[in-house]
Amino acid sequence: MKRKLLMVGMGVSIGLGSLLTAMPNTALAIQTNEKLENEKKEVQEKKSELESEISQKENAIGEIKQQKVGVEQEIKRLDFAVNDTRSKIESTKAQIQETKEEIERLEAEMKVLEERIQKRDELIKERMRSLQQSGGVVSYVDVLLGAKSFNDFINRISAVSAFVQADREIMKEHEADIKLLEANKAEVHSLLAQQEDQLKELDRLEVQLQAQIKEQNKVMAQLEAEEQKMHEELHSLEDVGELLAAQEKAIQMEINAWNQRQAELEEQRRKAEEERIRSEEERKKAEAEGKTPPPLPDAPPPVVNNGSFMNPTTGRLTSGFGMRWGKMHFGIDIGKGGRVGNVLIYAAASGTITRSRLESSYGNVIMITHYINGRQMTTVYAHLDQRFVNQYDRVEQGQLIGFMGNTGDSTGPHLHFEIYDGPYSPTQYSGGHSNAVNPLQYVSF
Repeated sequence: MKRKLLMVGMGVSIGLGSLLTAMPNTALAIQTNEKLENEKKEVQEKKSELESEISQKENAIGEIKQQKVGVEQEIKRLDFAVNDTRSKIESTKAQIQETKEEIERLEAEMKVLEERIQKRDELIKERMRSLQQSGGVVSYVDVLLGAKSFNDFINRISAVSAFVQADREIMKEHEADIKLLEANKAEVHSLLAQQEDQLKELDRLEVQLQAQIKEQNKVMAQLEAEEQKMHEELHSLEDVGELLAAQEKAIQMEINAWNQRQAELEEQRRKAEEERIRSEEERKKAEAEGKTPPPLPDAPPPVVNNGSFMNPTTGRLTSGFGMRWGKMHFGIDIGKGGRVGNVLIYAAASGTITRSRLESSYGNVIMITHYINGRQMTTVYAHLDQRFVNQYDRVEQGQLIGFMGNTGDSTGPHLHFEIYDGPYSPTQYSGGHSNAVNPLQYVSF
């Protein structure tokens, strides 16, 4: 909401272009225009440099995004490898379980074999005892000669042959069972060892893959943090670019206002000069006729005196310009001092509003571009409770622009007031404030 103009005190300057001084011709106006144009050109150059920096920052963000795509693809590949490894681990575990079950089955069979071997061992031992008792040789001849008939003899021959063959078969089967038992044991234990080694290798591979994924996630986090930082820097640059554009437009508005004032003053001078010439002619005519000549008119109206600053508010100085709490304080603070109600904030000089918005640090802040005593200057009014002007508004010295407040990074109701000799440029915006001047050089509290 805009408020009506409020003028403070009698005799207060009415701003840029409102005070007058003598001017013999238009040279000062031309010179002033050239200064403003040069300052606008400087802002345009800074704006061009800033646009180049913004472009570089955008390219850097693009490169980071490409790196992120590569890292995301690598993480996906590693995730796939982990899933594949886990599948193989589960498969190997299943195979190991099957091998263990096979071992249990073989062990059951081996137990049967061992029982058969034990029985054979007992049979062989029995035969050995018989051989030992018979002197070491089985008397198959006695068996044959003991036949009572020819048929009995034939039967005895068959029986003896069967016994001999049985002994041979028993020995062969005994040796085969022993070899089979040993082979089965060796095979299943070798297979189990291989599978367990494979499982260990897969577990180790999974650990390595998980470590790689962790590392890639770490890289991704770094890239995201860097991208976030880049976006913040880009946002800051874009914000500075918006400020530079506003200052460029404000300077052009000051040029237009200056030109309009000069045209008005020139018209006033022309009329005054015509009046002076007319009065001079009337005076000469009166003198020639012996009459009392009329008085001469006042001198032609003077040109603009660029004026000076007025106090932006009332109150007591609570903090000065300079080092404070270990860092530079680039303005002065005027406190509310326990006053009840709204404390008014005025434009310290005439100019164009380049910024009027809410910020995290300044709170409600207003910046004004001025042309003071032949040079561009900028004033800043921070921590306001309310703002009554908008960007690109033209304000006059002493115009109400807001109320004192406690918004932003503020510890109590006060006005933080800054003056810059020149624009509030990108270098200053990033914290340099190299052209900040002590406001007490221009105002008094």
